[in-house]
Amino acid sequence: MINVGEVIKLSDEKEYVVVNKMSLHNINYVYLMTTTKPIEILIATETNKNGEYVLEEIKDNDELDYILSKFALTPEDN
Repeated sequence: MINVGEVIKLSDEKEYVVVNKMSLHNINYVYLMTTTKPIEILIATETNKNGEYVLEEIKDNDELDYILSKFALTPEDN
């Protein structure tokens, strides 16, 4: 399981920190931010495939807008 505060390196070779997580409609979403400038933000789904956690970027604009609005309304779990 990927945890808030954890630093991970994705296939784009950039390091991201997990800023927040949320489960919505039985889908786990993670809010990621790069650890170096220029700051990039990435929203992805988290799934467990064969015991390995896989992140898949949200690319659909309508889904991205919806998930971002939910992150804005959900307090961070610290």
